[in-house]
Amino acid sequence: MANTLTNVKDIKVAQNALLPYRATLTPLRAFSTNFSPEPADKLDTVRVPVVGAPSESSDFAGNYTANADSTVSVIPVQLNRHKYQTVHVTAREAAETALNVLDSLVASAVKQLAQDVLQDIFSEITAANYGTTAIPALAPAAFDYKKVLAIREACSLAKMPITDRSLVLDGAYYTNLLADDVVAKSFYLPITQPGVVEAQIRRIAGFDVHETVILPENDEKLVGFAAHPSGLAVAMRYLVPVAEYDEAGAVTDPETGLTFGYLRYTETSSNRIFVTVEALYGFKAAIGAGIKRIVKP
Repeated sequence: MANTLTNVKDIKVAQNALLPYRATLTPLRAFSTNFSPEPADKLDTVRVPVVGAPSESSDFAGNYTANADSTVSVIPVQLNRHKYQTVHVTAREAAETALNVLDSLVASAVKQLAQDVLQDIFSEITAANYGTTAIPALAPAAFDYKKVLAIREACSLAKMPITDRSLVLDGAYYTNLLADDVVAKSFYLPITQPGVVEAQIRRIAGFDVHETVILPENDEKLVGFAAHPSGLAVAMRYLVPVAEYDEAGAVTDPETGLTFGYLRYTETSSNRIFVTVEALYGFKAAIGAGIKRIVKP
């Protein structure tokens, strides 16, 4: 059973940190996931259901069980990734500021932890896993609504299911899309829509759209991708500590199951309070047609 935080101040700090954690990991909605505060050890395996396109309908010939197979599989994902962030304040700082300083430090650390986890997961989106892209290489200035339609066409040619598609874009490409005439005009009524005020494109051409600035810097030249949940499996659990801590527990978003571990402990020799936040997770490429990569020239 997962540990539970009991100290009111720790609960407040942890819950405030959960908001940026969830917001940063929003692009994980593009994938198949199995997130839970259930306890696990590093290198445990979690089964992630991955559902692809169903088989074609059958003409009835006296038996309803004919052609009943669908592209449904369970991907075993090993929890082989473990990242953490640690912050500290002196006991005096914590007492004089009623933990406000620690609250801010932990929230910042959790946000960075989420960014590092997300970038690590994005590193799985390679040509080796998903093939050379059917989408021509694009510069940011050339990315517009027509290019999104071309991506849509490439997804359809690959038989990617139409529902639950997502589009994850590097910030420069996302920004140029905001300036596209077709996209900009969609914000006219009312003018205060999120696209104008908050620079948000929630959906376009059948895609849920997510902006990111943390795509991995590697030889893949990845600047975005179109995805169906069948393309990638991701799992996350709570790593139960074996040592004794002043306070320890799983912090979980009740809607998504996104979880991080929270540990508070004191170093008496230096009179400092430490808080560590950590993520235990794993990921694995699933159905190759479930992701279409977008690369720069």
